[in-house]
Amino acid sequence: MCNDIIKIKNFVMNTFTPNPHLEMLMQREQLMEDIDAIVDGELSGIISTALSDELVQRLCDAVCRNFPAD
Repeated sequence: MCNDIIKIKNFVMNTFTPNPHLEMLMQREQLMEDIDAIVDGELSGIISTALSDELVQRLCDAVCRNFPAD
């Protein structure tokens, strides 16, 4: 899935006029996906699924607060 996202991002970035806001939003989305994958990969079986989901949610909320879409 990550390779598909990278291919789509590269296509969009090479096809259309570069848009710094769009690039930031795409990077923000990738960061949140990375957070989810890291938490799942490192903490799976160590903490409960509910706690893992809560941690991902809180970290992604912090990303959104620090990199707002507007």
